[in-house]
Amino acid sequence: MPGPLFPRYAVPSSIRTVYASFSGGADSLALLLSLADLRKETRWELRAVHFEHGIRGAESLADAEFCRNVCEKLGVPLEIIPLDIPQRVWPGEGIEAAARRLRQNSWQIILSGLEMERKPIAVALGHNADDRIESLFLRLMRGSNTSGLNALHAKRKFDGIVWLRPLLDFTRADIEAWLAQRGVKEYRTDSTNLENEYDRNKLRNIVLPTLYREFPHAKAGILTAIRAIADDAVLLDDEAEDAFQRAIRRGGLDLDILAKTPHALLPRVLRRWLGGQIPDRHLVERLRDLLDHPDRHACSGRIPTENCGAFQWRNGLLRHAPEDEPEEPEDPVLWDYRKTPAMRFGKTVLRFRGEITGGDLPSGADAAVFDAETFPRELIIVPRMHGDCMTPFGADYSVTLKKLFTDAHVPASEQPMRPVVRDAENLEDILWIPGVRRSASYPVDPKAPFRGLFFSSEPLVDVTAAIIGGPDGRILVCSRPAGTHMAGKWEFPGGKIESGESPEACIRREIREELGMEIAVGPVFTVMEHDYGVKYVRVTFFLAVSDDAPSAKDGQGFRWVTSDTIDSVVFLDADRPVSAEIQKKSEKISGIYNKMRTESVNWVSKQP
Repeated sequence: MPGPLFPRYAVPSSIRTVYASFSGGADSLALLLSLADLRKETRWELRAVHFEHGIRGAESLADAEFCRNVCEKLGVPLEIIPLDIPQRVWPGEGIEAAARRLRQNSWQIILSGLEMERKPIAVALGHNADDRIESLFLRLMRGSNTSGLNALHAKRKFDGIVWLRPLLDFTRADIEAWLAQRGVKEYRTDSTNLENEYDRNKLRNIVLPTLYREFPHAKAGILTAIRAIADDAVLLDDEAEDAFQRAIRRGGLDLDILAKTPHALLPRVLRRWLGGQIPDRHLVERLRDLLDHPDRHACSGRIPTENCGAFQWRNGLLRHAPEDEPEEPEDPVLWDYRKTPAMRFGKTVLRFRGEITGGDLPSGADAAVFDAETFPRELIIVPRMHGDCMTPFGADYSVTLKKLFTDAHVPASEQPMRPVVRDAENLEDILWIPGVRRSASYPVDPKAPFRGLFFSSEPLVDVTAAIIGGPDGRILVCSRPAGTHMAGKWEFPGGKIESGESPEACIRREIREELGMEIAVGPVFTVMEHDYGVKYVRVTFFLAVSDDAPSAKDGQGFRWVTSDTIDSVVFLDADRPVSAEIQKKSEKISGIYNKMRTESVNWVSKQP
């Protein structure tokens, strides 16, 4: 009988507990059998974990029973975790994403106890060479660089846990042949792998078999290329770290150093500077243009991005850009979360999601669960105060809030505006910094029955909308296109403000892109806030005029209404109060429209 598929040094000698992810498929069975062979000559303890997803009914339960029988024969402790994904998927979330989220939550719960005991832990996963090829193609189609293409690592340490993939050099055929040599004929096959609804399955079942049939040596060549890409990625990441250390100066990046840095390293240097966040392509492209400019020291400017905030360059240094007008810290807010489940504080929205009992705990800095029996009834939300400290969850020592903000990569300019949740009767008892960390106060034990209070946070969604007056004084309204949130309902046209964009620039861009119109932007008519449940929006409504005819570029409907007929329109909840206000102030609005047309304020019409 052949020995283990991989040598014992695939598991670091310092490890004391190895958890094997065991689905019952050929890959995970080969992984578990190999680890069971190796444990006889090592000092680590072997355990197995099976996630029962609750998607395939009796087939899924049969998988769990198969895993239980295998582990009993091997003498390996097994933990079966029911995920019940169909009942726990979030609105708008796909089944695959929900499964990934719930598995990650479960791993955090399983490993948290051992991590606190400082026991070296490893988690072994059964990804193989074919998985590696599929990931390569998926990442290629997303435009990843070599570091992104090297998505599956044989060994990687994250949050104190060593994640191992010892089967990456073996194809599925290799693994099944090894099992056959050991006389193993039975393992589980997930029937959903045969469905071509998902991108990975399309690659696995259609694209790659066709490629291998037409080019028989393709698989071996691709695997060789993947190993070379992995080696290149390690080298490039090391070089990028050196370049980052040379370029960092006063919290920014030295443009002269960046100009001498090879273009291949620039995205990696930016990612290092951004604390691991993948930099926006627009930032990389604009920065490359800037670095090639001979007069970069003589100019200054600003680069807005989609997902990284805004940046500015000045005096040869690239920095995070402050807001055009620094915000004032919010006043303290008392929060009776049971009466008012959603509360905005600055640009953060805090939510009380209700009570949860048992199961896995929501994870991430934007979620917090506290013991329902002892948690305060009333909270107070205030900005950070000088000298504030908090004992983080999982620690037995206090840390300054300044350090927690810094560790979470919150820019110094934003820290005074961030909410800090405290016990209303004891301001020194800091309970939670949304988006950063929760405290050790009022904990729940996920391994025992509990009643917990679930809180979450999210960014405020800032939106602009235009109340556009046409040549005859009627007002333009649009209906939401099919396939979008609230499809068929009517609204005043507009859209989300992009990072680094002013509200006025946003509404001009949105009307141009959505309706093909140029508008003159006038004064703010009103600002409304509304909680849609899935998002909390703040809408700035501008008065605007245009002589252009709208065209539905995104499939939306539109029509012109008067102040007398506007009440017949079925508006979105956030827009409905505005329509009533328009009726009340119709004469004043007409006067503003007439003045704007006379003065041609900020208006470029497309009419000849």
